[in-house]
Amino acid sequence: MHYPEERPALSRVWELSARLLGLLSLWFGLMRLFPFEIAALERTFARYAWLPPAETAPALSLALAVLESGIGLALLLAPRGAWRKGAALAAMLFWGAGLALLFGAAAWIHDPPYGGFPVIGSGQTLLKHLGIAGLALGLYARERGCPHGRRRALYLLWAGQLLVLVWIGLMKFTLVEAQGVAGLMRPSPLFAWLYGPFGEQGASNVIGVIELATAASIALWPWRPALARWGLWLAIGTYVLTNTFLFTTPGWEPGYGFPYVGGTGQFLLKDLLLLAGAAVLLLSEPPSRAPAAAVRRPRA
Repeated sequence: MHYPEERPALSRVWELSARLLGLLSLWFGLMRLFPFEIAALERTFARYAWLPPAETAPALSLALAVLESGIGLALLLAPRGAWRKGAALAAMLFWGAGLALLFGAAAWIHDPPYGGFPVIGSGQTLLKHLGIAGLALGLYARERGCPHGRRRALYLLWAGQLLVLVWIGLMKFTLVEAQGVAGLMRPSPLFAWLYGPFGEQGASNVIGVIELATAASIALWPWRPALARWGLWLAIGTYVLTNTFLFTTPGWEPGYGFPYVGGTGQFLLKDLLLLAGAAVLLLSEPPSRAPAAAVRRPRA
């Protein structure tokens, strides 16, 4: 297969993104073999009438472990070619399918004074799937040698960044999110100091303002990539900082420790894919704004 030429630095970014997606897919897949992830799948099945019965969770968790781990191994170890292309396509479908859970009531907060959509609860982790599926689509298009498909994937990555930053940023101004994020921020020396001058809601508001300002800058990427770079760098910093919660919360599954990650740990680690696979790629491949050259026909 013929692959279009890439700058060496850009090629390294795409290769790093493929390896990182493979590593996390393998890691998350292996976690499905443990009781805490099987129990989480049972709870998910119980909350959605259109999903399989909860008693099927052990068998389906094993099947998902094999699928997700297989995708991860192929992305990690396979050279460029058919195996990696197939794994990238499977990863795109796998992560994209998770977005369907946003159409169930369990993704939203219904406790008073909230009445469901758009006040998002456990569905926050699902918002990240759009950007991750976009990353996998970009890898698939790259393996096919399709620059136009890769360009479309970059726009999906861009939309995925905005979806996460805008929605979760707006949530920071709600009481329920302020209380929830306090469990991550208070144990962290990087964030705990905010609670002195600002209080619980104020500290959450500060983070919300930063996230929305970051999103506002990234929103300019298709038209003003030079200005969007500031927001992309802020997004990278945000994702790096959120992953420090793995060590200060800690984000490992209670009773297991490192390297066992359940819901909270996986929620945080997905930011690494938004960092390397989205923010860094958007920095590395700004959209081409050069107009197409006009075709002049010679006069008779």
